Amino acid sequence: MATNKLSTETMHVKLIYFAVMKVFTEKIYILLALIMAAFFFDLFIFIPVFTIPGNDLKFQLSIYTRENYIFMSLLATLVGVTFAMQIYEARKQKALRKFLPPVLKGTVLSGASGIFGSILGTASCASCLAFLFGLIGLGAGSVFFVLKNQSYFLFGAIVLMLISLYFSARKINNICDSC
Repeated sequence: MATNKLSTETMHVKLIYFAVMKVFTEKIYILLALIMAAFFFDLFIFIPVFTIPGNDLKFQLSIYTRENYIFMSLLATLVGVTFAMQIYEARKQKALRKFLPPVLKGTVLSGASGIFGSILGTASCASCLAFLFGLIGLGAGSVFFVLKNQSYFLFGAIVLMLISLYFSARKINNICDSC
């Protein structure tokens, strides 16, 4: 039973790998993924710098741990790759004149899950969480809960991005027409 599960997981990883390699055969998508990854990484750092009074870049960089930098880098990279794959698929569909509402809906849904996963990635910063939770009306107790379970939330954000990447890969590999 364990070998069957392992082979299924290996199959999913290979599916994503082949889709990424297919997209990255065109260098423009590598550049796009790198730009988006850098943009989201910068966003993770600069949102608290600009939204919290008295905060500056030097202080913000000093409060992050090595784990925070690893998670933010991984999350930003996953967002960049997913974004590049979504643009690739949308351009391919448009070129084939098949840009139908289900394809658009799938692209928007996958992109939205990527953005949601990125927002969850701000769980590494108490100030970011206080700002975001304040916008949606959640209190300080919610911020403390997320901070206490910070690693779980960051892991969850990465899982959401991997799911988004998986469904993008299914579409690119022509396994699923509605993903």
